[in-house]
Amino acid sequence: MPMFQPLKRDGLVGFEGGGDGQVLDLDTAVKDGLLGGVNGGGGVVDEKIDLKTMIKELDLQDIPSVFICPISLEPMQDPVTLCTGQTYERSNIHKWFSLGHLTCPTTMQELWDDAVTPNRTLHHLIYTWFSQKYVLMKKRSEDVQGRAIEVLGTLKKAKGQARVHALSELKQIVVAHLMARKTVVEEGGVSVVSSLWDLSLLTRLDLRLLPFS
Repeated sequence: MPMFQPLKRDGLVGFEGGGDGQVLDLDTAVKDGLLGGVNGGGGVVDEKIDLKTMIKELDLQDIPSVFICPISLEPMQDPVTLCTGQTYERSNIHKWFSLGHLTCPTTMQELWDDAVTPNRTLHHLIYTWFSQKYVLMKKRSEDVQGRAIEVLGTLKKAKGQARVHALSELKQIVVAHLMARKTVVEEGGVSVVSSLWDLSLLTRLDLRLLPFS
């Protein structure tokens, strides 16, 4: 994947790829999927979903640097651009100004104009990137919950070695996935595990220490 650095040309902020020196604006980055998972295709959630909510629930560590506010080092939700071409989270740059600073925090240039311009293209890119990650997370969560229900159903009927395998898989699922754990509890998993008469089996699999038991 090419590396991108902010580039200001004719008042527009874009990104320069390391291969052929091509300058790409953010619209091109969105279209061609050049910033880690944005592919311009389906899988984007309705914009009724709050960006702040998605950022909080995803709690991602590996986020494209162009999405990060240089002041707070957090993902931007309302990016605005200064006359210097640098972009910041609106609330952060306003706080900077309120402290009496008349410079650009990144370059320390004196500002000849303190107006801020909403960077709608960058906001769209940020929203698209997070929403695709959010949809994938939700889908994986639903898949895991569905599998937990299937395994629980198998456990109710299985005997012998099949029961051992079902119990072992159920343990792996509920330990690794909080939502699956809640689903198992709601589906009566506590009583199912508790009703197993083979205590030696539970001990061997350490199922007595299951989060829901």
